[in-house]
Amino acid sequence: MRYPNLFFDLVATGMLVIAVQVTVFGQNEAGIKVAFLADIHLQDVYGDFQSEEFRGVINPRNGKLATIRTMSSQLNSTRLFNENYFALLAALEDLRQKGIKLVVLPGDYTDDGQPMNILGLKKILKLYSGQNGMRFFITTGNHDPVSPFGSPGGKSDFLGENGQTQAVFSLQRTDQSSSAISAEIRYWGYFEICEELKDFGFSPGKEDLFWTHPFIPFDYEGYDFQSISEVSSIRTRLFPDPKSGLMLPDASYLVEPVEGLWLLALDGNVYSYSGVENQMDSVAWRGSSIGFNLASKTKAHQLQWISRISQEAKKRGKTLVSFSHYPLADFHNGASADMKKLFGAEKLQLTRVPDEQVSKLYSRAGIRVHFAGHMHINDTGSLNPEANEELINIQVPSLAAFPPAYKIMNLKTDHIMEVKTQLLQKVDRFDEFFDLYKIEHQWLSQKAGLDHWDLGILDAVDYLDFTQQHLQELIRLRFLKSDWPGDLGVLVNGISQYQLAEWLEAPSSDREKLLDSYFQSIQKSNQKGPLMEDFYLIKNGGDLSVGLIPTDRMEVYRNLEKKNLNAGKGTLNGQFADFLSIFGKLCKGLPSDEFFIDLVDLSVKRVD
Repeated sequence: MRYPNLFFDLVATGMLVIAVQVTVFGQNEAGIKVAFLADIHLQDVYGDFQSEEFRGVINPRNGKLATIRTMSSQLNSTRLFNENYFALLAALEDLRQKGIKLVVLPGDYTDDGQPMNILGLKKILKLYSGQNGMRFFITTGNHDPVSPFGSPGGKSDFLGENGQTQAVFSLQRTDQSSSAISAEIRYWGYFEICEELKDFGFSPGKEDLFWTHPFIPFDYEGYDFQSISEVSSIRTRLFPDPKSGLMLPDASYLVEPVEGLWLLALDGNVYSYSGVENQMDSVAWRGSSIGFNLASKTKAHQLQWISRISQEAKKRGKTLVSFSHYPLADFHNGASADMKKLFGAEKLQLTRVPDEQVSKLYSRAGIRVHFAGHMHINDTGSLNPEANEELINIQVPSLAAFPPAYKIMNLKTDHIMEVKTQLLQKVDRFDEFFDLYKIEHQWLSQKAGLDHWDLGILDAVDYLDFTQQHLQELIRLRFLKSDWPGDLGVLVNGISQYQLAEWLEAPSSDREKLLDSYFQSIQKSNQKGPLMEDFYLIKNGGDLSVGLIPTDRMEVYRNLEKKNLNAGKGTLNGQFADFLSIFGKLCKGLPSDEFFIDLVDLSVKRVD
């Protein structure tokens, strides 16, 4: 069997109720509801490598061959590789129970677009569309595809026998002599991915009222499903790459799944070419994670098409909602420029923040409400009002990181949109591989000099707790080393709540001396305070994290902007003051959990 019998697995675990509970297509409450599930990063945890050298590792809980990555690799990554498989099933089951039929996946729905993972995702989506009448609309992310025309691929950190790592590659590598070989782990390109997943938005569906893409004439009145299907192939949706001289695919499309709603899928992927100009070399492409800062330059045809679509939507009284893997407005509450000065322009994924001028380009083209993923954060951002330029960017959290959540958009009227954020706290089977991780940790403990992960994460009580502990370990094992100025990172990670309060209340002239004493004490005692984790909780989770931080600490953070945070530049005291100013801005901003958007003036108001 190529894939596990997912249907019977779900029935057996109570995650799927069949036949008698299936409803006809449509929404069961007032308004049009659409769910947004971002950055799933699905890896088929019981897939089939079809490899003689390695088939997986036996899971002692069920006797199945698990094709999972090590816990060590997860705790050094901004995303989970394994438990998010069950998070996707939990989210879809939640949507089934809520009766929501329209589901958008804004990119990174697989872990690098390998055949095994694409087909594993397809099996799940077909199950829920067939049994529950759900319709899925997806767009491309930088992890699917990682290369426009495919390439050899693989990973060196699968979990093997006795807790050791096992490399699996599609081709033999000289630096990985012990790797297993599997064609299932190569990277598929646009043509393979869009063909396999064509039923999920990349091609028109029979239920659609309208569907089109940038490379055919716009014809709403003359729309015909059969005719449009004949010109929908991704192999014909090509544009000239300005640098390589070659033709690249663009998977953007517009669909009207129900009367009055236009969903605009924007393919923001950008690739650079290192091969010979005008001579195709499929392995000479490299993907970018920057998004529209580059796409606005390399995909000029897209902006022209968006402008045409927005004009048609306005003329016909349609509500236009765009989605892409990439954001279209600053998601740091206006703090990005300050963050670049303090941390460096390449740190904290700041290269992914859209330039204001780029945001204005898409606003002028007609984008008003945009749902994005990519950043694994929960946020609502806005382009500053200027003339008639305004845009609301809604960051959908990842199912594979903290906070694990998805968004539900409810178009209550033609001018009022409600957005709710659904946190995934309880996920069945999230601990299914914990016994295997214990074996891995035991093996790591025997290796001198290795920086082990904390076994305490396996005491997580639920999926939310697990992802929060994943974030804690990620800070310790990666972020502190990669993103923070050395002394500032030590200080923020160690300063106590009492010391922070004392510093804030001290006269400005006394703060530098006071902070130096804190720093020396932290270095000697290796003490750890709550400030560093609180910073990441708020930066990543927004309103979803407020309840996880004690009220007294949140009150301090919310009032940081009222403190005199001016300090001398070039000193640790100055860096700390700049950091607190940034943190204060992150604690402000538009609501990001439950809110209304007035589609006339794009004002955002919190749900009482």
